[in-house]
Order: sequence, then structure tokens, then C-alpha cells
Amino acid sequence: MIKKIVLIPLILLQFGCGYKIANNTNYYKFQILSYELIGEKKINNILDKNFKRFKDTNNPSSVYKLTSDSKMIKSITSKDSSENVLTYKLEIIIKLEIFEDNNLISEISLKEKTDYNNTASKFGLKQYENILLQDLTNQLIVKINNHLSTVK
Repeated sequence: MIKKIVLIPLILLQFGCGYKIANNTNYYKFQILSYELIGEKKINNILDKNFKRFKDTNNPSSVYKLTSDSKMIKSITSKDSSENVLTYKLEIIIKLEIFEDNNLISEISLKEKTDYNNTASKFGLKQYENILLQDLTNQLIVKINNHLSTVK
């Protein structure tokens, strides 16, 4: 009985809070007609999935063609006295050109970076780097989508 009393108001509050998914294709009113991906293959695969979502947008206010150049830079940030690597820095850079009616209307360069510790397991380190790459690229995708919705 007490569970029902607590559960019912929680359900009503959830529906009444006005929650909306921010990175939903229905939220954005643009369409990506075509795109060209240059650079880092892993980043481009993630970008490709995002850009495909906007190929068939209903009632777009703008239709864009995109050219993207992506880079991943992995560098050593610290070593111990024995010259063993302690920490790395992973940086993702995406340069994006936005065209509308074959005219360049915007050009942006976005960057995300993170530092992380070395591990004894090289396999584990590679897996962790792949997760970081995915997370950093997803952060950049949110920025790209927001820029595309406000570019005019």
C-alpha cells in the first residue's frame, strides 16, 4: 500500500516535468543532403552514423552538404624517472565546412581532449582509448548538431 502511494506521485511528476530528449532528430530542423568524410576512420564511422540520421528529416528549414576532416592526436604527457609512460593525452579535432545551395556558409573547427593514465595491459589500454575516442567524438557530435541548427 505504501509503495503505491509513493509510486503514483513519482509517475505523475515524471510526466509533468517537461522532459525532452535534447539530441533527438525531431528537435533539429535541418537535413543533411550529402557529406564527405576525410581523415581518421574511427571518428568518421561515428560521424557517418550521426549524419545518416539527418538524411530524411521531415520539413527541414535548411538543407546542407557537409565536408568533415577529422584528426586524432595521441601524445605522451608524462614519464617517470625510468622513462616509462605514466599519462597520455587524446585529442580529437574535427573541421567542418557547411554548404547550402553549393555556397560555403560556415566553417568551424571543434576540439575535445582528455588525459588518461597508462596501464600495464596494452590490450586494456587500447580498449580504454577506443571508449575515450567514442565519448569525445559523441561530445563533438552534440556541438556539431547544435551548430547546424543555429548556423543561419
